[in-house]
Amino acid sequence: MSNIFIHGWSFSSDIWKNSYDGNFIDLPFHGNSNLSFKESIIENFVNYIGNNISKNSTLIGWSLGATVSVLVANKYPEKVKNLILVGFSPKFKDEKLGSPPKFVKAFMFSLKKDFEKTIYNFRKTSCDKEFQKIPLPKKDGAIKILEEFINLDLTNLLSEIRQEVVLIHGKNDKIVNYKASTFANEKIKNSKLILTDSNHCPFLENPDIIVNHL
Repeated sequence: MSNIFIHGWSFSSDIWKNSYDGNFIDLPFHGNSNLSFKESIIENFVNYIGNNISKNSTLIGWSLGATVSVLVANKYPEKVKNLILVGFSPKFKDEKLGSPPKFVKAFMFSLKKDFEKTIYNFRKTSCDKEFQKIPLPKKDGAIKILEEFINLDLTNLLSEIRQEVVLIHGKNDKIVNYKASTFANEKIKNSKLILTDSNHCPFLENPDIIVNHL
């Protein structure tokens, strides 16, 4: 069985490596990824993962990585034994299930105007730190994959998940409303919800919150 870690938007797999052992996959246009899909980036990335992981894998997804993990589990159920979803949003452009649409619109405007500054501000809002040693993603590709994420709605997919799922969410998360995971927990048949007093990155304060469920 393999543990597959998929990080969140604007970061890279470096976010995991000091705390965990496993297989780390960078999002397209992030970190050391060589994937550069021009269209349907998330769909193509899901297929890439599904075709390259072993059976009975555990997917540990954070934020956008959590969304990717859910999509892989749905499309390749024979490959995924269970899911650990951190800061998960089934519908990001939604005040209760993600972020307020007005915030999302303003963020996208800022991102296109000053990419570097907006990325560092986003990281600080997410995790209280800019993580300047983590390389910036490639601008155009990062914006495209984020736009795809913003337009996704997985609410009707949750009831179809058959794997065991652990949902981890910080109640002080300023990126994704923690009620998103509360909602997901109600819809996913075999799920467990863990709420912490953390921000969007609860695993940084307490790595064992994931280790204990691997």
